[in-house]
Amino acid sequence: MSSNPSTASQSISPLPFTIHASGHAEIPHASERGVMNVIVSSSGTNQAAVSDEVLTTSRHVEDLLRAYEPSDNTPEAELAAPLAHWNRTSLGSTSHVPYVDNDKPPKPRMYTCKVTFDISFKDFKALGAFGAKLTALPHVEMNNINWILTPATERSFKSQLRREAALDALQKAQDYCEALGCTNPRPVNLTEEGLDDGRNEPPPGMHAQPHMRLRSAAPSGQGEKTELEFRPQEVKMTMNLTVKFHADPPGTI
Repeated sequence: MSSNPSTASQSISPLPFTIHASGHAEIPHASERGVMNVIVSSSGTNQAAVSDEVLTTSRHVEDLLRAYEPSDNTPEAELAAPLAHWNRTSLGSTSHVPYVDNDKPPKPRMYTCKVTFDISFKDFKALGAFGAKLTALPHVEMNNINWILTPATERSFKSQLRREAALDALQKAQDYCEALGCTNPRPVNLTEEGLDDGRNEPPPGMHAQPHMRLRSAAPSGQGEKTELEFRPQEVKMTMNLTVKFHADPPGTI
């Protein structure tokens, strides 16, 4: 049997060379919000007294916060206010009986009450002044400061991050092709591995340091007033992705 001349004359195209290249982009930006986590808590054998201590201190915290809120509901007042927003949980209560050895008398039941505040400041100097006032209140703990950007700023940089990460992957593919003698790299698949908005939230069970220091607002001997000075962290937004490229192998015409 004779072969088909037209079929025999056809050349078999070589399989494309495959490249998997990672792409990374990073944009640093000054922090726009300082989010403070404040816990008001107390423990004791008298449940009513413990609850009253927490509620009383919580009301003092709320009074302090209102001094930083907008003076009215106009957009101008909201823009000028140092406080972005705040919220608090309702009173939570737990109890337990402390463990003692069998040969010792039992201890009374212990009650713990807690209220948590999440507070976001636009003005970091006002954040420091507020933090200093909190240190004068009983039963108050400042866990951490989370430095973040506004959602509008995060959205504005997402497209730039995607473009820069994709270009980074493309440059790597072109570099590999140049080194290996391949040509014509072309993307065939992209996997976005995630956008990190730079929020420096601590891992579960850990607390970030609030990046603050104490300073005196008056010369020594003139009735010193202690203030907290917070030093905001730079926020770094990052994007990571992986692109699959096909390229013509060496020697392909």
